[in-house]
Amino acid sequence: MFKPTCPSKLSVALALAFASVAMPAYTADSHDHADDSGAVLSIVVPYANEGQLAFATKLLDHPYVDQKKMEIHAEVAPAEMEALKAAGLSPVINEAETARIQHFIQSRAQDVKSGGIARALGVAKPSSIANGVHSCYRTVEQIYQTYDELAAKYPKLVKVQTLGKSWVGEQQEKAGTARPTFYELLTKYLPASALALFDKALLPADASPIKVIVVGNFEKQDAAAERPPNMVWTGGIHAREYAPQEVGMKFIEWLLANYDTDANARMMVDTNRYHFVVHNPDGRKLAEQDASARQRKNINYENAACESVDNQGVKRSIDSGVDLNRNYPFGWAAGGRGGSDGNSCSATYRGTAPASEPETKAVLNYIRGNWNQAACKWEGGALPDGRPKSTTYCNPENRDNNGTGELDWKTGASDEYGGGVFIDLHSNARAVLWPWGVERAENDFNTHTPNNKGMAVIAQRLAYHNNYSSQQLLSYNTEGTTKDAAYGYLGAPAYTVEMGRSFYEDCGVFERETYPENFNGFHYLSRVLHRVYKLPFGPDTVNVMMGASSVQAGNKVTVTATVDDNRYRYSNAGQSTIKPPPYPVVYNITGAKAYVDKLPWEPGAVGVELTLSTSSQARSDFPDATKTATGEINTAGLTPGRHMVYVQGTNADGKPGAVSAAFLDVTAAPADADDADSGGGALGWFDLAAMAAGLAALAGLRRRRNH
Repeated sequence: MFKPTCPSKLSVALALAFASVAMPAYTADSHDHADDSGAVLSIVVPYANEGQLAFATKLLDHPYVDQKKMEIHAEVAPAEMEALKAAGLSPVINEAETARIQHFIQSRAQDVKSGGIARALGVAKPSSIANGVHSCYRTVEQIYQTYDELAAKYPKLVKVQTLGKSWVGEQQEKAGTARPTFYELLTKYLPASALALFDKALLPADASPIKVIVVGNFEKQDAAAERPPNMVWTGGIHAREYAPQEVGMKFIEWLLANYDTDANARMMVDTNRYHFVVHNPDGRKLAEQDASARQRKNINYENAACESVDNQGVKRSIDSGVDLNRNYPFGWAAGGRGGSDGNSCSATYRGTAPASEPETKAVLNYIRGNWNQAACKWEGGALPDGRPKSTTYCNPENRDNNGTGELDWKTGASDEYGGGVFIDLHSNARAVLWPWGVERAENDFNTHTPNNKGMAVIAQRLAYHNNYSSQQLLSYNTEGTTKDAAYGYLGAPAYTVEMGRSFYEDCGVFERETYPENFNGFHYLSRVLHRVYKLPFGPDTVNVMMGASSVQAGNKVTVTATVDDNRYRYSNAGQSTIKPPPYPVVYNITGAKAYVDKLPWEPGAVGVELTLSTSSQARSDFPDATKTATGEINTAGLTPGRHMVYVQGTNADGKPGAVSAAFLDVTAAPADADDADSGGGALGWFDLAAMAAGLAALAGLRRRRNH
């Protein structure tokens, strides 16, 4: 918890540090952290009304808003602190968190100076994220090395694909034989003061491309009648956000490492397909050394050059680049109440045109595939096209063909959509957001999509598991984003997950809090992907356990599970000008079934009815919304070996929900002990001899006891 400011060693030290920092000009429409030598404050800003909230959240970058306490938590440069005060707000320094951030920054600087930053990457490539409080975050090269290592270790479950070049990669290719290095390109655009921020030896000669790792049981999935649902993640679109890439990578590693030991991991990899994309490798290479966490955009220093100067007359070239999460074509710069910026120095600069950046093109083409005009749909992408197109909108941009050119904001996907989900991973507002991200005149300023109820329930379930807010928008609009494009073109449920509490999150917090929270959320989401717009309306099933670790064929074994419909977390919308999300309805549990070797929706699946009883996990206000389900599975007819048991519950609304799994190991029944020469049921000579020996042994035992 924060403490009010008061004279202290820390506040005096901070004041002295900030007194030596040049204070650049600051505009309220920008989120830029100007050159401030790493001076960062963690602050809490109380607000009294929505006007103050809107001003502060527009000024600040990725703040966390506590609606109940009416407080904004953010990390700011001194200039932003002064701008808040000038607007009549009363920001309070969180001294403990500010000290932690300063330690994070200082430890990185010390690692650079001491040479500790040169942690080896397999073949002596240096790491840009040094040992210490930030050593858990892999560099771009380390992420891609992990891709290759996993592909080599699990060749039947992993594929790696290059999607395209980054902006630096394109510039290098265009130069032909005069190919500049990464650092040489920086020297072309950045002044010496900006170049001094980076160690040339820690930058690659060649830019890393945009790559994806894909995980799934390809052989099994390719043989199935229905294509597998997909979970498509993009991480690191905003370069300075360290945690998102690491969360996505660690979840992928967990799936593979636990495939043979965790039944849910086995079910997920066999049933779903996972795609994890590093979106902004160029920007990430700068962010890996930028201790003050300013590097947000890509590094297009040519077409997106920042022309403003600071108060010392130095051009702020480091603020050049395009915000890739404002560069997507669905809803790009079409008006409404804000959402992106045409100023190249702004942190939300949208670029010169829709999908102007190579990174955007590469990821968008991978997600949606190729346009088939005859079929009027996108085909071959990581997510299938689920939005039915009328002749009015039969074109690749989903625009009105009748002259208005307006986007199709009002056609939704079927609730039977089985394609999966798109998630853009970000730091650090602890929120789950979904389309639409902007209020638009041509959509009657309505942010709700045709699939809003389904997307809201998914978010509310996800927020329960990661303990974040589920609020559709933060307190400001966004347009031209990844999630609006994934839904706008394909109808796939699409989310931004803002994770963690800080851009400067040390590894202790990441391992203890940020990763486990998001692991829980993605674990749940993986168990409803089959029909992602439907299954979240049913209860969650967890803790499936068998009564024995193994059972002899022909015997019965107990299965138990917890079935819970009370796992929602509701939050308000974040802005009073938009409609609130639908409030979730908690239902009583009315049934549960167990299935062996077939998921409930697979042909031939036969469910075993389970008995419901009181659960110790039930809440007193909804005692029948959480139940323990128990039953027996007869193993007669099951072959020896490992089998899968799936459990799914149903609520009083008739909705089945998330599925969870357990392993069932069956051993062979013993061979028939009767001897063919014994005359059927009569005792044979072997039986008689054994009986005689047993009687003699028993007599000897009695004699010993009598002594």
